[in-house]
Amino acid sequence: MKKWSLGYAILKQVVRFAFWISHKRITIIGKQHLNKNHPLIFAPNHQNALMDPLAVLCTTPMQPVWLARADIFKMKLVRPILRFLKIMPVYRIRDGKENLGENEKIFSQAIEVLEHKKQLGLFPEAAHSGKRQMLPHKKAVPRIAFLAESKNKFKLQLQIIPVGIYYSHYWHFNRELLVNYGSPINLKDYKTQYETNALLATKQLREELNKRVEQLTINIKSKTHYENYEWLRELLGRGYAQKQLSKKPTAEERFLSDQQLVGLLEIHEAKHPEMWINIHQQIDEIRATLDSNSFPIDLLEKQTNGINIILQGLLGIVLLPLIFVGLIFHIIPFSIPRHFIQKNIKDPAFYSTFHFVSGLILYSISSLIITILSLYLFNSLLITLLILIGFLLGGKLSFLSFASVKMLMAQIRWFFFSKKHPQELNDLKHKKEILKEQMIKIVNF
Repeated sequence: MKKWSLGYAILKQVVRFAFWISHKRITIIGKQHLNKNHPLIFAPNHQNALMDPLAVLCTTPMQPVWLARADIFKMKLVRPILRFLKIMPVYRIRDGKENLGENEKIFSQAIEVLEHKKQLGLFPEAAHSGKRQMLPHKKAVPRIAFLAESKNKFKLQLQIIPVGIYYSHYWHFNRELLVNYGSPINLKDYKTQYETNALLATKQLREELNKRVEQLTINIKSKTHYENYEWLRELLGRGYAQKQLSKKPTAEERFLSDQQLVGLLEIHEAKHPEMWINIHQQIDEIRATLDSNSFPIDLLEKQTNGINIILQGLLGIVLLPLIFVGLIFHIIPFSIPRHFIQKNIKDPAFYSTFHFVSGLILYSISSLIITILSLYLFNSLLITLLILIGFLLGGKLSFLSFASVKMLMAQIRWFFFSKKHPQELNDLKHKKEILKEQMIKIVNF
């Protein structure tokens, strides 16, 4: 596992292409912090199952070895695949006390990886949350780091790289991704403390890593009103960012702005809890009306009129053939698996993982079939390549067209709702404006 693998490198490029196709935009921050001359431990926040290690893998040129929960190794057929993918098991109490001793062997292998100046990936939370909420950090990262350095008399020059991973949505296709690599934590800085009091040094390193990772992500602390904070972030985020910058924000600027916005709202609620009881009631009422009619929050900020609906409707009619063609060619590798997954997988944090893996497998098979048929029919590499590119990129274009038509249908329903229930819509907009003015005063923009 510690050696560079050609097969892994080839597979990585395939995965990276699929990763690029499935995202609208991928933003990388802090890549200058990654030093190939040092052994590194990547320590990201964990919210989205397999997509989190892929976010690191696809945004670095490295081949990190990952430590993952042992229960995924239960099937014998899966084990060699996981080993090829440079994944090693870590056993927890729930995996059986009799297996905990295996961790010593795993940790020894992990230390060998670091001794060869390679990279290790490990989630400090040891579980995924499925939300923009960090779980308490465990001691595995500090433990492995200190074991590696103490074995080598603190001459490894080991660095821990805190990583913040942010998704605009956890399982929607064509979402945005931001991977934020923080400044490294140097283990040599803890040498004296570790040699004096190993337990205290482990605790201090864990707390420092927790603080560093939190600085690189959006961490909504409220357990009771998490959804309301997410809703406020969507309602206020764009305006708050533009007010701060006086221009359209980049993905990085919008992330930092949202991070600041959530922090200001949380501080205010902590100081004025009674006021926020009323605020949450207002949000709940607005959200209930929107959710009961399946209206996206964006419609609250848009001016919808008949002429605009007609013009967009004409565009929708133009896009229908593209959507229809896309449906024919992509219903099996894309639409059916996604419907089946979201109907049968209970934990939404796994939706994106199953979407991506099923798509990777089915699109690889489809691409192979299309390549063979095209070569047989046209006997031309160029035509075959163009057909294959058209199949893959055309699928995304078809999806974007479908998304546009879907939003158009929501606007049409919104328009007729405004005609059928004018008073209810006016009350809704009035509540939104009162709430928004209140929030603007709170965060001062």
